[in-house]
Amino acid sequence: MSDSRVGATLTYAGTAKPPTTAVVPVDSAGLVLALDVPAGVALSRAALTVQAPGDDLTVDLTPVAALTTNLGKSTLGTDKVQWLSLDWNARRPLMSLELQPKSTTQKGRLSVAEGGPWYPPTPSDTVPIGSVVPLPGLFASRLLVEFVDAASATPVGTPKTLVDTPLTSVVVRAAARPPDLSAMLGAGALFFHQAMPLLPRQELVLGDALSSALQRAWPPELKGGALNVTLRSSGLGMLERVQLTLDTLAVAQTWSGGEAAVSLPVATDGQAAGLVAVPPDRALSEVRFAVRYQPKDERLPLAPQPPETPPLSHRCGSGYSAAQAFSTPGPAEALVGLDLHVRPLTRSVKALLSLYADAHDRPGDVPLMAAPVELVLEEKGPPPWKARWVSFEPLKPVALTSETWWAVLTVTEGDLLWSLSPPLTGSAAARSLVPGLALYRTDAAGPWLPRDTSLTAGQAPGTSWACARPRLRATASAPPPAPGVQLRWGTRVLDVSPSEDGSVALDAKALAALTPPGGTGSAPPLEVLVRSRVAGVVTLSGLRVTSPRSETYALFPRK
Repeated sequence: MSDSRVGATLTYAGTAKPPTTAVVPVDSAGLVLALDVPAGVALSRAALTVQAPGDDLTVDLTPVAALTTNLGKSTLGTDKVQWLSLDWNARRPLMSLELQPKSTTQKGRLSVAEGGPWYPPTPSDTVPIGSVVPLPGLFASRLLVEFVDAASATPVGTPKTLVDTPLTSVVVRAAARPPDLSAMLGAGALFFHQAMPLLPRQELVLGDALSSALQRAWPPELKGGALNVTLRSSGLGMLERVQLTLDTLAVAQTWSGGEAAVSLPVATDGQAAGLVAVPPDRALSEVRFAVRYQPKDERLPLAPQPPETPPLSHRCGSGYSAAQAFSTPGPAEALVGLDLHVRPLTRSVKALLSLYADAHDRPGDVPLMAAPVELVLEEKGPPPWKARWVSFEPLKPVALTSETWWAVLTVTEGDLLWSLSPPLTGSAAARSLVPGLALYRTDAAGPWLPRDTSLTAGQAPGTSWACARPRLRATASAPPPAPGVQLRWGTRVLDVSPSEDGSVALDAKALAALTPPGGTGSAPPLEVLVRSRVAGVVTLSGLRVTSPRSETYALFPRK
């Protein structure tokens, strides 16, 4: 599975220089958070945390403020002035004021405004000229300095006598915390605004508002894409920490081949697996899919499980033939196919399978099929070859009119072994098909002889049977059984029960047993296993598998 981590970078779009590398600027130019969303990732929750610096960190407001003097000029020079005003267009906590050059004969009388009329600050409204004067945390968007005689003590509210004062520079410093903060998505969709200045060292968390905005703009159909979140402030401010937390879901909606639905063949008494690529190091929070099984019109009354290397076998070929009896104690049945468990001894094998009615506990002379069924095996690779199931398919269903009937295997070219199975356990009366004697003969005209395994296998004489799976036509009274469904992830297996419509919906609690496999090397896929005693085709669709991920991004300072 491709990486499901969302990329996140922080970029300042302006030109302001921070007073220290420990902070990042934010102003009207914008501090841009760029998200690179990979395909197949959904958002659950997002939170952006910003922290303002303490008031020991300040910024100079003078370069961004509008300066006006009584001379109508916007700059200071050699001309003497009687007053000046500065307007930085944002309510900010002032920290200090410095007027130069030094003068002992004049002083400045202050007035401040916050978008309305001027008013004098308290507890003092006068400042000396020529030194840095701390201000008592005044909040203002404008500052007016009127120059009066240093010895004057005009009461507050009476007209002032202004004097010409040489002034070459003014520096107003404010706390570096942003005066306000707005957040926009994309080209300007505002989703958050704080009108008040941040408090000293305040942590501001954009949680629900950011989550809702991102979810509305998230790439449709989980196709992946880019998103930009822009932080802006009406005035230059600084942030000493910016941190993003994303809770996402890696969502798999296609099978390993990229298909929305897959149809897989299931062999008789076999299984098929639908594969899903999932992150190997995270638990599953949801698994949904639908199973639709179309079995063949048959049922499997016997399902032996022979070992990979059976200890006992009939030898067929070189003059040897083998026969296996079956009894159908119930109503007449129809045989649609027969599987034999065999192991080739030669690279090429040709064989014939015939069915006969019983005659005195031996294959009779009356065939149940118009012609025997042919089998041709061509092996690849070096010997020895493994034992496996091979299928004989009559052209049409064979009516089993006799209560006991025989399957006779005759090899016309090459040699093979037909596996022998131990006797079945349980009551024979509960079965619709019961295996009987296993016989062999050494030539085409010779007698049929019982296979005695009592000495080699410790079984009673005549109890072993030639391993076979007769496939009978399904009826309304005996329909094919429903397939079994499992989830497998690594070494963990979970049985699941589809609903009547074939749907499966599992939450995190139901999936708790499927722990992440972890480890190194290639990641094991999540497997949907469908096992059936009856061959058919299974269709898997409606897939949705989610894996949660929580990621914290230290955007600033970068760690």
